[in-house]
Amino acid sequence: MKLKKIYEELLSTAKNLGISVRKDKGHFKSGFCTLDERELIVINRSAPVEQRVAVLSRCLSRYSDNIYLKPAIRDFIENEILGK
Repeated sequence: MKLKKIYEELLSTAKNLGISVRKDKGHFKSGFCTLDERELIVINRSAPVEQRVAVLSRCLSRYSDNIYLKPAIRDFIENEILGK
């Protein structure tokens, strides 16, 4: 599966979990945070797609045991976490 498609699938998964994803430009570290008791993933819009996919994978890995993920997406997340 191509990275762009994986990125779209991960965004969709976050949305289905009720997690907002903000894509902004600036000098900040992308990742997971809680704002006013809401879960939020912040992604640097100017980062390459490889980095955006890696951030989403790490953030969503905490939920991967509790939700259905397409096998290719689950494998990608697991490989990202294991550093493969």
